[in-house]
Order: sequence, then structure tokens, then C-alpha cells
Amino acid sequence: MRPMTRLILGIAALAGIFAAVALGLPSHVTVSRAVVINAPESAIFPYLNNLHQFGDWSPWKARDPELAVSYGGPESGQGARVTWSSKKPSIGTGSMEIGESQPSRRIDLVVNFNGLDGTSSYDVMPSGSGSKVIWTFGYDSGTNPLKRWKALMLDGLVGAEYRTGLELL
Repeated sequence: MRPMTRLILGIAALAGIFAAVALGLPSHVTVSRAVVINAPESAIFPYLNNLHQFGDWSPWKARDPELAVSYGGPESGQGARVTWSSKKPSIGTGSMEIGESQPSRRIDLVVNFNGLDGTSSYDVMPSGSGSKVIWTFGYDSGTNPLKRWKALMLDGLVGAEYRTGLELL
């Protein structure tokens, strides 16, 4: 066999292996981080439910002081929306909108991080003398092999951002 034919066959075999492994990867990935805060749920929940305060503890605002942020809808609760844009490619653009808000318990959000559409939530629950806050992001990659590989890396990328945000909270 000629070297060029071997190279083409090798690349085709690698692409086949890549696609076959991707089919075995999960189509839905969830990333979650938690922190315990020494305050009652009734004090923490309004802070999370008001997206105008997101900039105070946003992991992206901490990395880019020039982050452009805008708001839409009501100030808090269902329909409240925040969008951001950064010149830093690692932050990029994104948006979050509160889809449902259960007072002092849970906030469900529809999110977009640099074109990656998913769902997010804040769960607030009692924990000792304080409250535990869990920030979760869920992403459905469907059957696209490239999106499944991308989803595999989400925990390392989004998880670090969520941890930073919760520490700032």
C-alpha cells in the first residue's frame, strides 16, 4: 500500500473510533457545585432571585471588570433576564432567564453560555445553622458526536466557574 493510502485509511479509522466512542458517551450531562452559607434561606433566596445582583457574585464579572451586562423583564422572579458580553473569549457572551421561582427553595433558569443552551438551577436548603446552595447546569447534547465530546468536558469548564461564583456569593 502506498503511504498516502495508509494515511487516509488511518484517518478514516480514527474518525470511526471517535464517532463510535461518542455514541457511548451520555447525551445529557449535569454539572453541580454547592456551598454552605451561614445565613437562613430567607436571606439568601432574594439575592439569587434578583438577577440585578448577579453581577455582585458572578464568576465572569470577577475575571473581567469590563464585562457588559444588561437586564430585561422584571427585576426578580419569573421572566427576569440577564445577558453579558465580554471581549475575553473564555467568558464570551451568555444569558440567563428565570423560568420558575419557588420562594426560599429553588430557581430554575434557561441559560446560554457562548451558544451552549441548557438549563440551570439554584437549590437552597437548610444545612445546620446556615443554608446549602447548589448551583446546577444541565446540557443535552443529543446525538451529535462533537457535542457529546464537548459535554464530557463541561464539568471541568463550568464546574470551576460555578465554584468561583459560589465562593463569591
